[in-house]
Amino acid sequence: MSSAAGRAPSPDQTPAGWSDHAEPYDEWLAPLTRRFAADVVDALAVGPGTRLLDVAAGTGALALAAAASGAEVLATDFAPGMVGLLERRADALGLAVTTAVMDGQALDVPDGAFDAAASLFGLIFFPDTAAGARELHRVLRPGGHAAVVARADGGLTFHPLVLEALAQAGVREPGRAAAPAAFRLSAPAALGALLTEAGFADVAVRLLEHAWPVPAPEALFRSAPSWSAPLRPVFDDLRPEQVSAGAAAFRDVVVKRFGGALPARALLATGTR
Repeated sequence: MSSAAGRAPSPDQTPAGWSDHAEPYDEWLAPLTRRFAADVVDALAVGPGTRLLDVAAGTGALALAAAASGAEVLATDFAPGMVGLLERRADALGLAVTTAVMDGQALDVPDGAFDAAASLFGLIFFPDTAAGARELHRVLRPGGHAAVVARADGGLTFHPLVLEALAQAGVREPGRAAAPAAFRLSAPAALGALLTEAGFADVAVRLLEHAWPVPAPEALFRSAPSWSAPLRPVFDDLRPEQVSAGAAAFRDVVVKRFGGALPARALLATGTR
């Protein structure tokens, strides 16, 4: 489950890879992740008095949804920029969310301190996903519940569609995009095994599906290097005219093939301590 020993982390596995791009991430991707956050709140039966730990919380899609339901939330992330933006969003909404900069593979919280623990599209990026799952297990009280949301195979179409659009625009071998580390857990068996091997009981994995409305496809395409670490090297190699041609091709794909809303599929794995 963990990355190969000694392998250098990819940009999407480093704090800088997220901190420096928190605001565009919140603008472009958080509207989608908030839809999946509601699924996690329901799956964990989060409500008034629930002590919830949100690991790799990003800009707070899950933490804010849980706080709005009445939960006592600690939201952690290794990227200070993400944590800072989460704090500002919570303040603006009048929600009480405690935040901390922490490595989800080695959390600085006591054993058994939470009723529920979850990671929404976060733990899946960890260099050592098994350590992250064990930490979720450790911090739960006996009988507590955990949830991990991962991208499903073919479930988040943006990354491959950007490359497809560039190819349609005549960009040869649109290049150096590394497959996101998160794709390691895009199969139900792999995600379920992660929780089982961490000690969870009653592990279940189910598919979630939401639409991602894209009212401005060309703007979304151009925004990619500002919030998608795996795509930044691709855009670094492009000339302005290639970006424009790719944006137009992406618009056509979004509108003509998908009717203006990209399909988004994810896996929700749950387990009991």
